[in-house]
Amino acid sequence: MKMLFEDKIVCWNDSFDVFDELGRKLFHVEGSLDGGTPRLRIYDPYRHNRNVATVRESPAEPGAVEIKHGTRFVALVRKVRRKLRTIFDLGFLNWCAAGDFLGGVFSVFDANGRTVASVGEIFVSHEPMRVIDTLPEYTLHSLTFTLAVDVQISDAGSTADPAPAAVNS
Repeated sequence: MKMLFEDKIVCWNDSFDVFDELGRKLFHVEGSLDGGTPRLRIYDPYRHNRNVATVRESPAEPGAVEIKHGTRFVALVRKVRRKLRTIFDLGFLNWCAAGDFLGGVFSVFDANGRTVASVGEIFVSHEPMRVIDTLPEYTLHSLTFTLAVDVQISDAGSTADPAPAAVNS
């Protein structure tokens, strides 16, 4: 399954819609910097705009991002260095993300090294769009992990990696 949104690295105060490849709205993302903790709220437009997930700066660990699906804690996402590469530890079933983060091209891998999602860019009607190509059962996980990585990139701006991951199209 492919999810698409305006091509950019996401910041805490962004708001945008996420669509599938047929143009159907899947989620609405609403960012806010109020209340002392930056956060992105993800809403499901087909469930009366119910908040289905939250991505926020971790109050317990500076530099990390916390993901909740509904009220359930899912992951604490951290940037780490391994073998001369920058990766993101997604803290969920030992998942990680690796690739060219500043370029917005990376992949998410499960504990067995299987690609769960690939993030990159495509052109739709001559407009660049961010695309998350994921397994259908991990749609919300892939979106929230991508957003968590993006907000850390936009804050730090120094996580380039020389080996970009391939993106399925």
